[in-house]
Amino acid sequence: MPDRIQITIVGLGLIGTSFGLALKRHKRTDLFIVGHDKEPQAMAAAKERGAVDGSHWNLVAACAQADGILLALPAAAIPPTLEAIRQDLKPGCFLMDTATIKTPILEAARVLPAHVHFIGGNPILTRSDLRTAADATADLFENVAWALCPTSATLPEAVEAAADLVTLVGAKPFFLDAAEHDGLMAAVEGLPILLAAALTNALGGSPGWRELRRLAGGRFETASALPVGEPGDMSADLAANRGNVLRWLDLLIAQLEGWRQDLAAADDASLADRFVQADALRREWLAARASGEFEDRPPPTELPSYWSRFFGRAAFGLASRRPGR
Repeated sequence: MPDRIQITIVGLGLIGTSFGLALKRHKRTDLFIVGHDKEPQAMAAAKERGAVDGSHWNLVAACAQADGILLALPAAAIPPTLEAIRQDLKPGCFLMDTATIKTPILEAARVLPAHVHFIGGNPILTRSDLRTAADATADLFENVAWALCPTSATLPEAVEAAADLVTLVGAKPFFLDAAEHDGLMAAVEGLPILLAAALTNALGGSPGWRELRRLAGGRFETASALPVGEPGDMSADLAANRGNVLRWLDLLIAQLEGWRQDLAAADDASLADRFVQADALRREWLAARASGEFEDRPPPTELPSYWSRFFGRAAFGLASRRPGR
């Protein structure tokens, strides 16, 4: 067992900085956390807040000695990052990303050498009010689902190491196939982003926009909120998941057409029924999320009871746990 395990966090925004804070709260002397970000001020801020033990301006140097790497980056930034570091990774290193789309990321990870291991990941955050690195908090991942999408070629030890690392920051590993993940995320992540942008453009392009702005309150602010990041990254994510987004968009358009017909026909009873159904569905979802009743999925393979040097259970102090159980 190595004396010290290095975890490198690439990307020190909300997720990356919160991940470091969540690890540091355990005060483990055998964990050394290195941070890297293309913005020097982001690295300085993460170090000042105690989210990382050290940082390095050079990406390759930050990753070369890592036992585990978290790529807290937009999906479009992950393929070039993997290409840049792939020749210098430590044997046995495992990498995990946090992007909201998985199939193209796993395809990009095929450039990695056989002696390292990649697992697609996605933390399903429940706090929409926290958006930037300044909002980072050690409990951001507490009791949230963290999707993990290993492939059939992923070593069981790497799957378990990723699951234990996710558990260490407070999240609940949720295993699913990458294609299924992308289909589901198109509905609950891609579609709301598209709707927010479409709503803003529809009202912003209307003749009454000047007056609308004065009357727009919290409801509009919530409905029009877009993720923090570059617009190009948002469009790239939608384009990469195009087929799934289009299927959900067609379903939504059909639903909206039903609402329009009820309004046009002055069918107040049907309109009221639609609101009753929507309210009941949302309450049911919120109650299930709050109670933690969502059923966990076991990992896609039976995991061994032993651990390799770099994936030792003792390294993360979770000897009693099996992922997905």
